[in-house]
Amino acid sequence: MKKVIFVLSMFVTCFSSEVIAQKNVSFGPLVGVNFSKLTGNQPYSDWKTGSTAGIFINYSGESRFGVNGQVLYSRMGGESPNGASKGHLDYLQIPIMGTYYLNGRGNKFRPKVMLGPYIGFLLKAVNENDVSINPEGATRPYKGVDGGAAMGAGFNYAIGRMVWLNADVRYNLGLTQVMNTVSDVHNRSWGINVGLSFPLGEYSPSTGTLR
Repeated sequence: MKKVIFVLSMFVTCFSSEVIAQKNVSFGPLVGVNFSKLTGNQPYSDWKTGSTAGIFINYSGESRFGVNGQVLYSRMGGESPNGASKGHLDYLQIPIMGTYYLNGRGNKFRPKVMLGPYIGFLLKAVNENDVSINPEGATRPYKGVDGGAAMGAGFNYAIGRMVWLNADVRYNLGLTQVMNTVSDVHNRSWGINVGLSFPLGEYSPSTGTLR
């Protein structure tokens, strides 16, 4: 947790210069559905449905800027154009996104837009029968790390005392090569995510501490 807070504090310094101590950090669970495919000349070039689940942490500054960091288990990949087979690429994804709220703190409904990088670590790659499509060998077909940009829009809505519903629609643009054996293959995905956030504490940009 301390490492996560440190990483977020670096982004907060970039997005906000205001020095106001407040209950401005929250965390919670997140679940979602995604629609993914792989680009390039490979078998899984059509869209398929997958799932996402994990945890997130929010920082919300007085200037409407904030930061959202997440640790997610995401099932991505794609489907063959004829629908006969699927490739499931399961990643541990870590997106860190700058967030801009369209209205100020104190509002019950807060629309937002988000943009930032993500990195993904491949946990397994299987077909529709749960058989590996990434066998061990001199050169494994799928790379172990993926990276790209996440962008989206959504809202936070207060449903109780310091408890918020978080929702967003997101597009992930993979920028790194997914495969070792085929060139110009990248991840593409759309996602719909919902979560609940609970107060964690007050972050002070001046001291870099959370209390």
